[in-house]
Amino acid sequence: MNKKNKVIVLGSLAFDYIMAFEENFINAVSIDPENEKYQSTVTAKSRIQRFGGTAGNISYNLGLLNIARVSLFGSVGTDFENLGYKAHIDRFENIELGVDIHQDLFTAACYIVNDIKANQMIVFHGGALDRSRDINLIDKIQDPENYLYAINSTQSVEAMTSFAEQLYEMKIPMIFDPGQVTPLFSKLTLLDIIKISEILIGNSYEINQIKLKTELSMEGLLDIVKAIIITKGEEGSELLYRDQNKQIYKIEIPIAKPNKIIDTTGAGDGYRAGILSGLILNLTLLDSCRLGSIVSSFVVETSGAQTQKFVIQDVRKRFFDTYGYLPPELEGL
Repeated sequence: MNKKNKVIVLGSLAFDYIMAFEENFINAVSIDPENEKYQSTVTAKSRIQRFGGTAGNISYNLGLLNIARVSLFGSVGTDFENLGYKAHIDRFENIELGVDIHQDLFTAACYIVNDIKANQMIVFHGGALDRSRDINLIDKIQDPENYLYAINSTQSVEAMTSFAEQLYEMKIPMIFDPGQVTPLFSKLTLLDIIKISEILIGNSYEINQIKLKTELSMEGLLDIVKAIIITKGEEGSELLYRDQNKQIYKIEIPIAKPNKIIDTTGAGDGYRAGILSGLILNLTLLDSCRLGSIVSSFVVETSGAQTQKFVIQDVRKRFFDTYGYLPPELEGL
């Protein structure tokens, strides 16, 4: 176990409302492009509330793993407690919840309607999430020297930029995870954040967007960061890094096979939780990524990003079954 046993998780906290429409959206939509008129009436047959958001999903898996001490920061509304999200996270003894609660706002919410053709209609309301840019981490964190890493995950550009600057000031190493909002960064801002990051993570599309926006090749990015991790869904993931001799290594990491696939929502966030836990255990970055693959395989076995349940014995078994060995750091837990 690393002497520094704490991590910071930054990103969105949101409620996901998932609804089913037992028809085809095409039959429920009237569009008149010439007159710019649109009409749609959708009657959902069911509605499920799920706990979500990048920071919430990552933290939930960190709670199940119970390896790192977690500081979860974010901005939420009064419904965060009223609708059960606070109690849902508070049950994990290794998570310290440091959210700012705004009485005049709702917690961010994502409304998702699926039709019979698996088409989706999505409406996102940021609500209190927009206030995350005002969070002062320096005031909240009294012992920055005890934090091994912080992950700065997807939310507004303003919030991620502010957090990056504060983490750098506190000398807390950062994993930068800009996600789908990458195109909203200016070239200069994106470059400035990457320059103070240790690890860059995203899916293939997001990493390509970073390359386009910064006008840097993969080799150019590896001149700046310690490593790049690319998640590729069912194709696994990829770790790229330079050694001490500046030689670039590119390692393909296969997925861990789940018992079943129900819902892939939040699988990438589970992967990130595995990486953070592996680094706390002093695993190599490669083995940390492999641990990420193991955790993500449990996420897809249930509906929702925070409904899976697993214990460390399950993780150890699946790691050995997938990769044919078990890091000694995992054995003693």
